[in-house]
This record gives sequence, structure tokens and C-alpha cells, in this order.
Amino acid sequence: MCPEDSQGNFNLHCPSCAGEEFKIIPLSGKDGEYFVRIICRNCGEHLFFQTPYSLSSKIEYDKDNDTNNLINISYLQKEWDEWVAWKKRHLKSHSSDKNLFSKFAQFSLVFLLCGILLFFILDRWHLLDPFLEFPEARQKHIIDLAELLLEVPCLPSIMKSKITTVPIKYTRERPVHKNFIQYGEAGIYWGEEHIKIHRSNFWFFGLPKKNQLLNTLVHELRHRSNPGLGHNSEFYKLVKKDVVCVGNYLNELK
Repeated sequence: MCPEDSQGNFNLHCPSCAGEEFKIIPLSGKDGEYFVRIICRNCGEHLFFQTPYSLSSKIEYDKDNDTNNLINISYLQKEWDEWVAWKKRHLKSHSSDKNLFSKFAQFSLVFLLCGILLFFILDRWHLLDPFLEFPEARQKHIIDLAELLLEVPCLPSIMKSKITTVPIKYTRERPVHKNFIQYGEAGIYWGEEHIKIHRSNFWFFGLPKKNQLLNTLVHELRHRSNPGLGHNSEFYKLVKKDVVCVGNYLNELK
């Protein structure tokens, strides 16, 4: 299109700011079509439409009369009003507070899904036999917790004696048995008592799952203290009592 700049007032008013001063740009197409772009000088709102006449030639012939022939003012005003209303309804609404809330909701959903995925990976990493594993550091976490249990007044003395007499070792054995994850084992191995703490008590980067490690250690110490109970209801009652006892003591230390 070929533009021809001019300016004027067609007795229109801008639907956005009610301004009446416009910049008028006649345009022509390659096949002889005529177009007009009207731009509000106050806010920049614009209207673009096709006309069967050349604006410049009609204005030169009879500026007032022929301009109204060129442009049906009432029809043009209605079209422009509807166009601006459509833009406000369908375009500007997307930048409203609702859109901001929508973006926040989408971000929260993605963050939640990523968090769930990351938690699943960290919690099950031990099944993949990770390369980054530090047995010495994990063993130290276990021993530090066992030594702390020696200071708990309400912990039975028989369990404290097991802490000092039974080796408690971190093991890299696969902690899966019949599709169940095991956190520890206690028993007689090669004629000696042992308590095994599996890698499932730790995150893959070495930090302990504190509550899980505490439960596992108390669970296995109770096994060695009362091996005849097996996993009956009395055994679980004693374990729960011991865990509550230790938990209360640790909370007091904080």
C-alpha cells in the first residue's frame, strides 16, 4: 500500500478517550483499492477501513460534502465503538488480575507436580543403587543417634545394653523383600547378634530421614531386647511407647 499523510476531523470521537483530533492516512493497494487509517492524536487508538474512493481526490473536490460521501460517519462511529469494545472484552481482559491469578495457579500446579516427582525420586533412589553413597557418613549418623538414645531416661535399660553390646551397622544391601521396602533387620548372623540399618533410612545425598531412622533403630533394638515377641501386637505397642518416649526427650532438648 502507498500512504499519503493528512489530518482532519470527521466529527468522530475516539471510543477510548473521546478525542476528536485525528491523523488521517490514505492508503492505496496494488490493485487500485483505497484504504484509510484514522489515528487518535490523544491516545493513539486507530481505525483502519476500506473505501471505494480516494480520500485525497475527494477532499480536493469538495472537502465538506464529499468527505461525508466518502465516510458514513454514524456507521463508522458504530464500527469503531464495537471494535474497541471487542478489544477490551477479549484482549485487555487477559491482562487483568484474573489472568495473574491464573498464571499463579498454573505455576503452583507445575511446582507441586515437580515437587511430588522430586520427592518420589529422592525417596526411591536407594532402589537404583546410587553411585553417590558415603557409608562412613551414614554409619556416623546411626552411631550418633544410638549414643543419644543412651541418654534417654525412659528408654528401658535392656535396650540401652543392646546399644553397647550389639554391633549396629549401616548396610548397602538392597532393602527390598517380596516387593516391600525394609528399613532394618536384627538377628543372629554367623553366630553373632547384629542390627542392620538399610540405605532406605537415608536420602540419596546422605542426609538421614530423621523420623524414619529413629523408628528403625528403636524397632530393631526392641527386636533384640524381646526376640520372642516377633511382630505381634504387643511388640508394636512397645515400639510405639519407646518412640514416643524418645521423641518427647528429643523435643525437650530443642
